[in-house]
Amino acid sequence: MIKKKSLWRNSLLIVPLVWLTSCSVFPKEESTLAPPLIEPAKIDYKTAEVRKGTIVKRVKGMGSLVPVGSQNLYYRESGGRIQKVYVAEGDLVKKGQTLVDLENGNLVFDIEQAELELEKVNIELQQLEAQGADKYSIEKAKLDVEITKVRLQKLQQVQESSKLLSPINGIVSFVGELKAGDQVQAYQSIVQVAETSNLQLMYTASGVNELSDVKLGMPVHVLVNGKELKGKVVQTPNEVPADALKQNDDVQQRSIFVRIEDLPAQSKVGDSLDFEIITQQKDKVLMIPKSGLRTGIGRNYVQVLQGNTKREIDIEPGLVSATEVEVIKGLNEGDQVILK
Repeated sequence: MIKKKSLWRNSLLIVPLVWLTSCSVFPKEESTLAPPLIEPAKIDYKTAEVRKGTIVKRVKGMGSLVPVGSQNLYYRESGGRIQKVYVAEGDLVKKGQTLVDLENGNLVFDIEQAELELEKVNIELQQLEAQGADKYSIEKAKLDVEITKVRLQKLQQVQESSKLLSPINGIVSFVGELKAGDQVQAYQSIVQVAETSNLQLMYTASGVNELSDVKLGMPVHVLVNGKELKGKVVQTPNEVPADALKQNDDVQQRSIFVRIEDLPAQSKVGDSLDFEIITQQKDKVLMIPKSGLRTGIGRNYVQVLQGNTKREIDIEPGLVSATEVEVIKGLNEGDQVILK
């Protein structure tokens, strides 16, 4: 009887434990969270206001001083062969300096021989005069002296004609593509020498289109040692001489030349000077920054910000400078244009 009571008591204890254990096995239900509200990111556009003002189109840069003109040197007769060219482009030369020599065979020896012959006949003449020789012998000796002088002078002229000498103090601006042994033609340009005292400004653009608006006679502002000097365009690609085109077509088609007033005396070939040419200018026009103009498939348009809304508007551009665009039609003063 006692044993049955114990079993009953133990069973009563086991039931609550099983119930507690079963409760811990099943997970508790969690409450569902609502998704967070995501606000769209605000776009900050960089804008510029359409305004009225003056728009200027200009060409500016740095040019170099070069000689205004040059003297063309050549041989008057064909057939000679180059012995040596003594100079290269850019060399400074003195008046009378030998620039090119032609081959002259035994000419130097012939000249020396003629000089000795002249000395000999002069001595013979002096001897006859000292001896009181008859007048016919003396006259004959005098003729020998004159004949030898003429021969020597002729040889010396041939020697001089085989050299190209610089006619001025200047700088070599051109040397033909000739080398030792090459035959020359009459009046073929061999060397050009330019005066270094008569200078002008030369500017070569990176492309032909950069100079499309530059016209002959346009005023130029040139900066020399911090001082602004006046200048004038004296040559554009449209006025390039034919002989210059043959020498360097590409450079000449991208270059302009400017004559400068009151250029300082100490200026020299190769000096670099800043310049500016105003090619077009319009006052009191509507304009926007160049970075606001957009193009595509034959369209010229801008993006305008109206409140928080972005709109595309076609426009008619006018004068375009390096930084700004004239707006002829499509926008009003105060409109906010979105920049690229």
